[in-house]
Amino acid sequence: MKIVIVWASDNPDKFWNKILKNLIDKWYTVIPVNPKSDNILGLKAFQTIWDIKENYDVVNFVVPPSVTLSILQEYKDVLGKKKIWCQPGSSDDNIKQFLSENNFTDFILDSCIMLKKID
Repeated sequence: MKIVIVWASDNPDKFWNKILKNLIDKWYTVIPVNPKSDNILGLKAFQTIWDIKENYDVVNFVVPPSVTLSILQEYKDVLGKKKIWCQPGSSDDNIKQFLSENNFTDFILDSCIMLKKID
């Protein structure tokens, strides 16, 4: 299972950093995306989702809902076939409506990826 972490961070005080470490500890392949970093926790970080050439299964968000929606809109052609996972606080009714109206069929909203089995 390969998981993209949108706006992953090297800062140990950021929640993304905790999620990234947790998923690595569980032996998932993690692909960090952060336009300001080339390397996060020893992993190659990508500037955008378009830059990822390898296949991946899940895209995980822990950003404000407006940022989540903006990314979903920009990359909907790529992300429409992936599992979208929004951490608590990273989605709202606008995102749920967008996902439904744009035929996203596999998404989880307001659920912590560290507490669930990913399949």
